Amino acid sequence: MKRVKPLIGVSKKILSFSALLLSKWSFIIANLYLSSFANLKNKAFLSANGIFRHALIALFYLFFFFYPTVISAFASHSALYGIPEVFYFNRRNYSGGTQNWKLSQAANGLMYFANNDGILEFDGIDWRLLPKSADVIHRSVLAWNQRIYMGAFNEFGYYETNHKNDFVYHSLSSTDDYKSVGDVWNIVVFNGNIVFQADKGLVVYNEEDGTLSWIPARSRISNAFLVNGLLLIYDEMAGLMELRNDSLYEVPGGARFAGKSIGAILSLSPTEFLIATISDGLYFWDQKDFTSWQAPVADFLAKMNVFCGVEYRENQLVFGTIQSGVVVTDKSGNLMTMVNKDRGLNNNTVLGLTIDQEGNIWAGLDNGVARINYNSTINFIQGYYDIGTGYAASVGKESVYLGTNQGLYHIKREMFDNPVKDRTSFHRLEKTNGQVWSLFSVNEGQLLCGHNNGVFEIVGEQVRQITPPSVMGGWIFRYPPGREDLLLVGTYNGLILLKNENERWTYYKSLTGFNESARFMEWEGDRLWITHGYRGVFRLQFSEDYETIEAVESFENAPGLPSGLALNVSKVNEGVIFSSERGVFGYDNNSESFYRHYLNHYFTVDSFPVLVHQDRFLNYWFFTSRDVGVLRKLDDGTYKKVTSPFYPVEGKLVNGFEYLNVLDEQNVLIGIEDGFAHYAVNDTKAFMQPFNVHIRGLRNLSDPEVVYYHSTETLDTIPEWPFSHNSFEVHYSATCFESTRMLYSSYFEGFDEGWTNYSYSTQRQLTNIPNGEYIFWVKARNIHGVESQPVGFKFVVLPPWYRTITARVIYGVVVLLLLVFAWYLLNWLISRSRAMELQKQQEKFRITEEHLRNDALEKEKEMIRLRNEKLRNEMVFKEKELANSTINVIQKNDFLLNIKDDLLRIYRHGNLKEIQYKVSEIVRKIDRDIDNESQWELFEIHLEQVHQDFLNRLRKQFSDLTLRETRLCAYLRMEMSSKEISSLMNISVRAVENNRYKLRKKLGLEGKDNLNEFIRNI
Repeated sequence: MKRVKPLIGVSKKILSFSALLLSKWSFIIANLYLSSFANLKNKAFLSANGIFRHALIALFYLFFFFYPTVISAFASHSALYGIPEVFYFNRRNYSGGTQNWKLSQAANGLMYFANNDGILEFDGIDWRLLPKSADVIHRSVLAWNQRIYMGAFNEFGYYETNHKNDFVYHSLSSTDDYKSVGDVWNIVVFNGNIVFQADKGLVVYNEEDGTLSWIPARSRISNAFLVNGLLLIYDEMAGLMELRNDSLYEVPGGARFAGKSIGAILSLSPTEFLIATISDGLYFWDQKDFTSWQAPVADFLAKMNVFCGVEYRENQLVFGTIQSGVVVTDKSGNLMTMVNKDRGLNNNTVLGLTIDQEGNIWAGLDNGVARINYNSTINFIQGYYDIGTGYAASVGKESVYLGTNQGLYHIKREMFDNPVKDRTSFHRLEKTNGQVWSLFSVNEGQLLCGHNNGVFEIVGEQVRQITPPSVMGGWIFRYPPGREDLLLVGTYNGLILLKNENERWTYYKSLTGFNESARFMEWEGDRLWITHGYRGVFRLQFSEDYETIEAVESFENAPGLPSGLALNVSKVNEGVIFSSERGVFGYDNNSESFYRHYLNHYFTVDSFPVLVHQDRFLNYWFFTSRDVGVLRKLDDGTYKKVTSPFYPVEGKLVNGFEYLNVLDEQNVLIGIEDGFAHYAVNDTKAFMQPFNVHIRGLRNLSDPEVVYYHSTETLDTIPEWPFSHNSFEVHYSATCFESTRMLYSSYFEGFDEGWTNYSYSTQRQLTNIPNGEYIFWVKARNIHGVESQPVGFKFVVLPPWYRTITARVIYGVVVLLLLVFAWYLLNWLISRSRAMELQKQQEKFRITEEHLRNDALEKEKEMIRLRNEKLRNEMVFKEKELANSTINVIQKNDFLLNIKDDLLRIYRHGNLKEIQYKVSEIVRKIDRDIDNESQWELFEIHLEQVHQDFLNRLRKQFSDLTLRETRLCAYLRMEMSSKEISSLMNISVRAVENNRYKLRKKLGLEGKDNLNEFIRNI
């Protein structure tokens, strides 16, 4: 016999069903009995005892009327201490519009979203917009019978595969009768027909014969709801209506909702409805009367503006609100969880909701799309709560304490159990700021906290430090065997003793003889095992009163234990075990050696646990280097390894500081980065649920066309590619949204010998494929080990042209031609000798001609050499001419400068105005003659003849140079001194140096760069 625990889920379902029957019949019987009792009161023969007996019977039936509520609560989804994991997709992820309205999942698992920019498709990895149907906002979508129905403004229709490569849109609103229906807000399947709910009425589409019928609105229809087999319509002026026999009928009393905007109508039972308005609260309807919904969450939802809603499984409701995101309740109105902008969503306004095949909640938001893993076994106390990384926890009847790297937090147990607690519910206790390592409950309401700063005693929210400042760290607490008045504490630097005096723990002493960090320690008999990650394993022997360490044994090179192995010690029923990345070990005191423990049989070589913890139910909880799991003990004494429920915490654990706290068989707290994870047993969770894999595109590497399809049978014709296009790239994905860590294996039938090894790659390239008919198969395996059914794509690579039928016909024609012209062979042989003779003559002529051509080439080379030599001589001559010209200019300028100086001297010492005037006139003439433009132009011509295109290159590289700076560059190119340049430019030598400095800055030269060398290299 296995343990009874796996039957809990079945029991819950049975209890839930029995509760439903019991509630209906007990209510009817109680009413009948109370009515009879009221009538009997008027009977003369009714005795007091009879009245009392009938009253008891009526109360008995009423008990059974209320009893199902208790059963229903037992059968509901497990309570969440934290927030479900939320995955958010923004417009940058899906390349669409901001808003997302209705959502729908196809039978093959693909998700579809009515987005402002069109219909989005999501395959678990990639997003794409279906081919454009209309340039308007898309409001609704429904995946049904291999079709994707769509509704937009004055447009509705469906997408259907064209049996070639993709979806094709077919409009149903092309006729004049349906071109002005307004926005199509909803699409439902009712009585085998597709009903498009638009502003101005309902369009009923018969899939079989393709006919359309129109049902006009009284005013404007803003919503439609398919609940309990009824199609309920909300007309803004007429109120709540029902579609029957292709006509709209007012629901008795439904006029009260006129102008109140109904956001959702959900089923509470087969005959009872919940009506949620956007701004007027929530109502209960039993198909007779409308009353306010008396539920704990009713007032809250009324303030949050319910915009949409769906039923979750059999006993919960999901509301999409405008003000507070997604709210989940049970059908009794108890709040189960809430996910809003503060608690995981990126937007509080929910425009659409749907539940996928795995139980995830998808929300179309005013800005993006969110997937809420509500059906997961893991929820998180992190992020929003801002309590820090989780290292320790203590959960009592009245209080919960959480130790993190930020300090010790306290929260009332009642508030901790509340799924919508907020960050203010957690109070960080004074004096505990900093790293908390461990929590140890000594009595109800009394707690010891191992902290970076030592040990603290916690009573309620009162904190008292026990240890002196010299004691650092409080790793772990352990009672000595048979002593509850002493407590051994492992610290950073050894061990200390705490003593209980008058129900108060005080620091007693530090133990000498062992000074290593004692993070993991467990008693085996009267000896204490301590493991250190770097120093190895130690065993300590104590005195009889445990106040003295008498001996310390080190097991660094112990028999049976691999060297250099980091071990962690754990306490189990049979003693202690030591876990590591290379296996689990026990210690045999008789042989004084380590041995491999039987728990190793439950692990593979690459997944040995680094830490093992046995709970009070004898289950082994373990941590590997990446994740967490449990070996659940069965009634036959064996263990079942369970890892699937814990995949959401993979990669979130604090390596080296793993922690969990088993609260009961249903709930476990796990320390993770940024908080804690809450594992809650969810018996409705189908871990082995099948899923689909999809080949999302087969692209020829020489042809950009991509083939989209959803199954092997969607293509009517088998695609064919020429042999020259025999390389392909295949993309695939799986619609298992629970985890992105999907493994894929492929088999290229006709090419591969078998299935490839599983990998995370979502594509494969097929190159240089021989001609033939092929099928590409792919399958996927999720994190729970479930394999999908393989899907395949069949295609043909045509043979090369020389293997085609046409080529073979050509081959036959060639052979026939050879036979026909065979008789020409003899004539050819006769003429061959003649041709050979002629060829010899031609060869002699060719050789002679080649000799002549070679002689001509040699002469031409000699002419070129002479021409080049002449050009070099001319270059030398022109360079000399340029130099002479420059020297002449310099000499002339020097001469004129001397005259100028003499005249200026006369000018300064003369007295006659006429002399001064004439001297000034001569100076002006000389100035005009010095360095005039004609001289520069002549110099520029000579410079270009010697240094071809130098000035052009200079102006092209440095277009911002002035004429004066250009001239300075030319003179520097001629390697002139500053004095020569000053004469040519009619400036002083100091001015030349200043101009050189400015030129260096314009040319971007640093101090170490040589200006002359830089200009020569231009």
